[in-house]
Amino acid sequence: MAALTMGLAEAKNNFSRVTAEVNRTGRSVTILKNNKPWVVIQPARSSSSATDVAVDFMDEYADVFEELAK
Repeated sequence: MAALTMGLAEAKNNFSRVTAEVNRTGRSVTILKNNKPWVVIQPARSSSSATDVAVDFMDEYADVFEELAK
């Protein structure tokens, strides 16, 4: 699953729409400032266990772990 990114101006101009989409899909969006990651908008989770956090982290960075394993 590809990471979602957008520029700061676009996020500012469409903030309500962006946050609604993040909440609906559960996918976070990285906001870029000067083409560099600046902040991440992610859905609030009412109750996340340490296992859920670890699994999400592993899923998000699976490509990095695969590269390191070579």
